[in-house]
Amino acid sequence: MSIKKLVLCIIVLFSGYSLVFGAEKIISVATLADYPPYCFLKENHKADKNPIQPGMDSTKLQGFSWDVLRECFHIMGYSIKLEIHPWARVEKKVKRKQVDLIFPAVLNKEREKIFYFPQETVDNAIFLIYVLKDFSIKWEGLKNLKNLRLGAMRGWSYGDKWNDCNHVKKVNIDKIIHGFRMLKNKRLDGFVGYEINFDYALKQTNMKSLFKKLPSFDSTSEYVIGLKTKRVHQLLKDYDLGKKKIIENGKYDQIINKWK
Repeated sequence: MSIKKLVLCIIVLFSGYSLVFGAEKIISVATLADYPPYCFLKENHKADKNPIQPGMDSTKLQGFSWDVLRECFHIMGYSIKLEIHPWARVEKKVKRKQVDLIFPAVLNKEREKIFYFPQETVDNAIFLIYVLKDFSIKWEGLKNLKNLRLGAMRGWSYGDKWNDCNHVKKVNIDKIIHGFRMLKNKRLDGFVGYEINFDYALKQTNMKSLFKKLPSFDSTSEYVIGLKTKRVHQLLKDYDLGKKKIIENGKYDQIINKWK
């Protein structure tokens, strides 16, 4: 073999090596933008230069759940291609295999049929109903709310107890602030919410003093999820391992303290 051919073979071999072993690990993830303090837009946000590489942050999105997910995958060597849409579209995109994963998602029977869930969470949710201060009822759970007109965020999951609650009038709401305005104007009898998120949203308004909360009717953890494929199964195994690593190195505690 001539020197020229030998050099050419070496170049081809090393090119192949870089393609196989040096390729960037990229995942595509979608979430919503109006879910503070878990996922919400930064002030004066700009479009991300995708993908978001380890050690980097989004120029558009912030929040507790985003920080947890980002750190879990970054510590495992993944770069993240991030998409932000209304939640109904987020679910459509993962079902159409247009993204690998979505978050944060509540566990329920319907989702378990088609999605993989990891062992580790991204956050926790407490479900309860916001009502006007002068609202009076003997609380016995969801069962004694018959015929009430209750708002609930479109596309959000409130657990199986809410799904099975068919004796109330359920009204789809697109934005948290719109739901509270409807409640203020007595177009709703109550507004079903996630306590941490709704309390955070109310802090940004002058309406907080108008409402009170009924006792919690359910609670759950939220997860990053994806369709039941081999790739997603591996991604979620890596997420679980990444979560354990950021707990061990103290990063998880830093995130908790940041968003207290």
